[in-house]
Amino acid sequence: MAWFRRTKTYDRSRLLAQAARARSKGKAKKAIAHLQKVLEHEPRNADIHRRIAPLLATAKQPAEAWASYRIAVASLIRSGFLDQAVGVLREASGCLRRERGVWEELSEVEQQRGRPVDAHQALLDGRRQFRARRDRTDAIRLLLRARKLAPDHFDANYDLARLLVRSGARGPARRILEELAASARGSRLRRARRGQLLLAPSPGALWRWLRALAGRR
Repeated sequence: MAWFRRTKTYDRSRLLAQAARARSKGKAKKAIAHLQKVLEHEPRNADIHRRIAPLLATAKQPAEAWASYRIAVASLIRSGFLDQAVGVLREASGCLRRERGVWEELSEVEQQRGRPVDAHQALLDGRRQFRARRDRTDAIRLLLRARKLAPDHFDANYDLARLLVRSGARGPARRILEELAASARGSRLRRARRGQLLLAPSPGALWRWLRALAGRR
């Protein structure tokens, strides 16, 4: 009979109401299912992506969550709502801490709204989420971006040099340590000289480190 073949009419309001009820009861998967039905009809709806993104993160679907967050953020940026975009990205950074792209995007938007210090800090905050050996590539990439924003930041550059040494990139690490030693004083100079000594032990490197310990350049 014909009514067996009839497809359900798309009822946006009903689906959103069902999603809201499911979410209020802590049923993330059900809420996701309802919102995904809406997205089948409105795949670029930024508001729906904004709603579903944290639910996807809760359901341990980080790639899908970040994809939805990006659509929501891109829509806000196109509309000129940079402050709101930062707010969404900070939410994303709270539930997708190990998604490098979140921190990079947050830094980019902070730069767009004229806050270079916050942009730099976003990258450093992101770097702290990648501490294991397997995370070294992500940590280095974040620190390289941070170096472009703040070339003279001692701690970030020292951290970068240390990671580069561990990854086998001794040449770039050596250049960074030389830059740090050229301008550092006190405890920072001692750290830079010690890093140089560990990287390339030699009588000269030892002598420079001992001079730094004695408070001399």
